Amino acid sequence: MKELAKYSGVIVMIAGVLILAIPFFSGTTTNTTLLIGLLLVIEGFLGYLFVNNMKKGTIVSNIVWAIILLIIPYFLFVAMKNLAYSKSEFALYN
Repeated sequence: MKELAKYSGVIVMIAGVLILAIPFFSGTTTNTTLLIGLLLVIEGFLGYLFVNNMKKGTIVSNIVWAIILLIIPYFLFVAMKNLAYSKSEFALYN
């Protein structure tokens, strides 16, 4: 489970790619599916960076990440980060 949490951003990116690919191959591509797929790919990339960033961060940096990750995904990625790494692993980098 710990390894799965580390790659939660990649899982979101793969979901975004599937949302882009399935309508393309079925021939029903719309702007809505393109925007949703793009958003998931970008969120997955930024989420992967956030989860695997071992710095604890300050309140300002956490607010910036929350704005970048669009609030709700931020809390999901924080949960994945806490699940992926123990407090002793954080202590090594901070």
